[in-house]
Amino acid sequence: MKIYRLLKNVRFYILIFSFILSLAYAIYINNSFPDGIRVIKITQTYALTAAGFLYLALLAGPFCYNFKTPLNALYLKARRAIGVSAFYFAVLHASYGFLGELGGFTSLSSLDLKYLIAITLSFSGLIILSLMAATSFDFMVKFMTFKKWKLLHRFVYLASFFILVHALLIGEHFRNLSNPISVGSIIPILFLIFLEGKRVVSNLITAISKSNT
Repeated sequence: MKIYRLLKNVRFYILIFSFILSLAYAIYINNSFPDGIRVIKITQTYALTAAGFLYLALLAGPFCYNFKTPLNALYLKARRAIGVSAFYFAVLHASYGFLGELGGFTSLSSLDLKYLIAITLSFSGLIILSLMAATSFDFMVKFMTFKKWKLLHRFVYLASFFILVHALLIGEHFRNLSNPISVGSIIPILFLIFLEGKRVVSNLITAISKSNT
């Protein structure tokens, strides 16, 4: 019965897809690029994938609030697994980037201030994502109570800000504003900000209306 429920759960398929995707990336890059740039390519790929999953997790609430579609319930149910996938790819990115590209802790003393700030911010964001991933299960919501769980998961916005600054500081694809990835990221971010702002204003108007009645 538990296996049957698992196979009907969209979160299960998202997590399986993320794991298979990470392996596919590794196999493709190992067979398509020379030794000298494999670590760089896989680090960048995992970073972009983590950012994509994080964006989809952030988009779920404001999108489903502003657009009523038959798939809204499925999207909202999948949100936690999407967030866990963002954490998974962020860990892979951090592992390859910090241990592979930079050489680990021994290299920290040779980095300039910009890189140290970027690494500190990304590490802080990763800690927040790890707490959210660890509490993404239904039993943790019951254990923490929904109010405390919701408060913790609101820190995703802070983690996203840290990660965005990290990308702008040292991300090769984001530092160059003429890069297609950089340009292509602006529209989705503005779209998310617009939807979130619209939701906040709508909730604020509703709250004011209720207080006046």
